[in-house]
Amino acid sequence: MTKSETFETDRVEIAALIKSQFRALCWDETTPPDTQVLTASYLPDALLYASPRPAKPQTVEQFATRMVGLRNNGSMPVFQEKGRGLHIWIAGNVAIALAGCEMHENCTEVTEDISAFLLVRNPDGWAIAGQAWDVLPSITATFAVNGLDDTPFDV
Repeated sequence: MTKSETFETDRVEIAALIKSQFRALCWDETTPPDTQVLTASYLPDALLYASPRPAKPQTVEQFATRMVGLRNNGSMPVFQEKGRGLHIWIAGNVAIALAGCEMHENCTEVTEDISAFLLVRNPDGWAIAGQAWDVLPSITATFAVNGLDDTPFDV
């Protein structure tokens, strides 16, 4: 396999990993979030940093528990994520990715955020070593000011 073929294979694998992570967080009244798929994407000690500041680390399990709780307590019975812009940079066995996401809460409120992923290649494939995200007024404007596009992608 050539370097460009390896790069493209890695890029496809990383994109699939991020898409499955977003898809795992989609739920409604009859289908819960898929926490097994969600947590399987991360290294065991990976930390996540949500948008509130000051930044506070949380484990993937803590995050998954919180999201399941939002559905189960009725405060957010429907949650859908729609991908908007996915940019991946690979350097050997490490990669970073930025992914824009529209979050549709209860079929009414739409929030936009961008997640930053740190990934590492292990013998069994790519895994997420850490993630941070921020809620933004506009994915389009944020990506554009950095010379990036917000092309929609399926999750």
